[in-house]
Amino acid sequence: MKGNKAVVLIILIVITAIAIIVGSITMFYQNNQIQSGNALAIEGFVAKIDNARILVISGEKNAAEIQGQTEEEMLKNANEAIWFSLSLDQLRKVNEFDTVRITYSSIDDSFPGQASANSVLNLSN
Repeated sequence: MKGNKAVVLIILIVITAIAIIVGSITMFYQNNQIQSGNALAIEGFVAKIDNARILVISGEKNAAEIQGQTEEEMLKNANEAIWFSLSLDQLRKVNEFDTVRITYSSIDDSFPGQASANSVLNLSN
């Protein structure tokens, strides 16, 4: 009889541990912005590449209009402009004046903003 109680107790402990692990994983994915579809995104063109950063601008101007302009001139009339830090793999996907869609989790409050890219999709290809 003692052996049966020990087995039942062990089974209850294992089931409780599994429930806690599953609950924790579920909460993580519900609160993760990228998984829940709440990631921020910008569609625009790559106005400038500087080392492992790119300046993405969306707004009234298009890529052909900004060629040869200074950064200040590029930012004039831009609805949104963000400097993105990219991984080397992400950087290989883009060239200046390509149209891109970039997702990111957070951004600082400067103009142009600064953020790290979660994903980079080149729409020009």
